[in-house]
Amino acid sequence: MRPVQTAQQRGLTAVWRSERRARWFFAAHLQSALGTGAGYVALLLLAYEQIGSAWGATAVLIADLAPAMLLGPLLGGLIDRTSRLGCAIVADVIGALAFAGLVFFHSTVALVVLAIAAGVGTALLRPATCALLPSIVHPTSLTSANGLFGAVREIGQLIGPAVAGGILLLAGPELVLGLNAITFAASAIFLTRLRGHLRAPAQTDDDEVVGPTNVLGVLRDPLVRSLVLTSGGVMLVAGATNVAELVLARDQLHGGGTGFALLVSAFGCGMLAGSLLGPRDDLGLRSRYLAAIAALGLGLLGTAASPVLPIAMLAFAVAGIGNGLFLVTVRVLMQKLIPEQAHGRAFGLLDAIDSWGFGAAIVAGGALAASVGGRITFAIAGAAALLVLIAAARAVRGVGPTAFPAPNFVPST
Repeated sequence: MRPVQTAQQRGLTAVWRSERRARWFFAAHLQSALGTGAGYVALLLLAYEQIGSAWGATAVLIADLAPAMLLGPLLGGLIDRTSRLGCAIVADVIGALAFAGLVFFHSTVALVVLAIAAGVGTALLRPATCALLPSIVHPTSLTSANGLFGAVREIGQLIGPAVAGGILLLAGPELVLGLNAITFAASAIFLTRLRGHLRAPAQTDDDEVVGPTNVLGVLRDPLVRSLVLTSGGVMLVAGATNVAELVLARDQLHGGGTGFALLVSAFGCGMLAGSLLGPRDDLGLRSRYLAAIAALGLGLLGTAASPVLPIAMLAFAVAGIGNGLFLVTVRVLMQKLIPEQAHGRAFGLLDAIDSWGFGAAIVAGGALAASVGGRITFAIAGAAALLVLIAAARAVRGVGPTAFPAPNFVPST
């Protein structure tokens, strides 16, 4: 039997050192996240160039979100019924083919169809990887592994666009899209190294939750319902600032394009810090969950009240810390509260709710920023985050201390 690790041994660096099989998973995710961050910029640029207006970028964003919005729970059920690893590999292959196709086909119809195909791959990949992680690492390393998982994603989101900017100085967006296709293919190859090295899910007698036809059974637990709904609310709140940050930085803080880039980078750095500050063990999950929403709301309100760009960057970084910490904590809680056999459905449903929240944020945030300006939009978003916090705190109080069980795993040998 493998020895039980202490809290100090379960840090992020310890996960990388001790969880050798997980290295392939994190390596796949890191280079894929870099490619995705770069490919996102190139795809929006190509859509803008081909369609000739901002509606091109909007169409691509909607096409990317639609599969998760409409198919998330169904894809999650597919993951639970088949193979999490297999679905993750297939999702990477779909992404590779979709972005490779974007290199060669540039018509409006082809652009939208391939963006939808890429969205299907993403909608399958996100719940598959979240459901896969508990079977890769030791149970005592799960919380730290989730922090590392989130940090890897944020590194890609931070560095990827900068890589795309450098490449675009020398070549067109097609080269960036081609490189993104390669990262998806490489990720699929890396993940194949995990075959035969996964832990089997623990068995459970709770057939009502994990039954193959009961997709919404995962919402039976009140805390799980709170996690799913507050996650959608946080996505709505954070996403509403996507347009407002441009208006605030350029027009109201007089920072121009450079100020906008700095403000976005501050939030990204905060997201990375929040992921790294995620829980290291099961203690304090409830308080971290609530503290994350509080930090998001206060950070957004602070950004709205900031008189100058540097203070706005600091406040927006605090909001980013809250957002990053929230994502990690919710992922850990979902993995621990829901039987492993239903993880695919749980994260598919969570991804669908998040996508609906972000989709609504794109529309509402743009409308608010255009009508009342960036500062007021940030203030509204911050106030909405505090309302989400109140609802989450009431839900947490109602479930009692036993709502945070130990993970349901088969011990490794």
